[in-house]
Amino acid sequence: MLFSQVLVPQYVKDLLINTVKSGRISHAQLFLGQQGTHSLALALAYAQYISCEHRTDTDACGVCPSCVKFNQVAHPDLHFFFPNISTAKIKNATSADYYAQWRELIQKTTALFSFQQWVEAIEAGDKQPIINVRDASLLVDKISTKPYESEYKFVIIWLPEKMNTEAANKLLKTLEEPDGKTLILLVCENYDNILPTILSRTQLVKINKLPQEEFTQIVSEKIGCDINTATDIAIITNFNLQQALEHGLNVVEEENYKRFVAMMRSAYKLSYTSSDLLKLDFEQINNYIKEMSGLGREAQKTFLNYALNLVRKCILINCGANNLVKSPAEEEQWLKGFAPFINQKNGSQILEVFTNAIADIARNANATIVFTDLLLLIGQLIRFGDKRLEK
Repeated sequence: MLFSQVLVPQYVKDLLINTVKSGRISHAQLFLGQQGTHSLALALAYAQYISCEHRTDTDACGVCPSCVKFNQVAHPDLHFFFPNISTAKIKNATSADYYAQWRELIQKTTALFSFQQWVEAIEAGDKQPIINVRDASLLVDKISTKPYESEYKFVIIWLPEKMNTEAANKLLKTLEEPDGKTLILLVCENYDNILPTILSRTQLVKINKLPQEEFTQIVSEKIGCDINTATDIAIITNFNLQQALEHGLNVVEEENYKRFVAMMRSAYKLSYTSSDLLKLDFEQINNYIKEMSGLGREAQKTFLNYALNLVRKCILINCGANNLVKSPAEEEQWLKGFAPFINQKNGSQILEVFTNAIADIARNANATIVFTDLLLLIGQLIRFGDKRLEK
């Protein structure tokens, strides 16, 4: 994980970078950020920066052997401890038993996920995952060995507030005087739930929320929506970045579904023959083109990619592979009625039309021209579809 990929205030990154430059790396640090903050990613970026073979003044290189291993969450000197559960299949569990799920979730979410998402990933059900004393014993053992490749050995403890008392007490001496060059990073969301004896042995790194303007800009870019929508999402989620991105994707997908339906209806109407021109609602079609043209480039590309995905779903439905189509109920119902318009004769052409439109938008082509052309081409391709489209 590079610092450039971490969505936290720049001053926090600068603070950590300066500890490396000045050679004042505290052996035990507590990264404190509210739920939904990119704190875990920050800890990973910090460890990667320290270990990087060709780091710059602002970031790790991202391409040296050490960085490659960090990017894959597979560096031999990088160790994780996090809440886990014992099951009928995994008795006396430790964090190591869930490394596969842990690495997958980090890579899938760029280390921005909630405790509930982790609970679902390990299928904990009603059980409450904790960091147990077995984890604490393993941590002490790992710290007692020398690093394999890096100058430092890195131990990241995610949600130390989920550590039971026995485990916490076992770590006190290690936190105070770790063996050799070891960096212990505790990534915390709830400061009040950590034992005072743990707090007194760590250096606090407080990660404040992003400024509103920067937060909304990130949400807008990540999910492909306008700034006003991003601002609404930020307020609704109380500037919780993880929730904002998750909620925002749902909002944008719902909006894009409505836009896709409107596009198909407008395209169908535009394909009338000359004898039917009086039936055309030019104002409605023009308003749709204006709406799409008024979206930002990222929002336009997000919509077009969404539309491309729906076209693929229609093709699957027509091929009898309904079991491969996963959509919300309303979208799925509409697709079943619309799917006959996407057939063997026009399916590949429609895919090509949307693909070309995405490329045009990416090249900063005039959006009004792109979407007008798109409507005309799609209309010609679906013209002889089911009359129910006009309803």
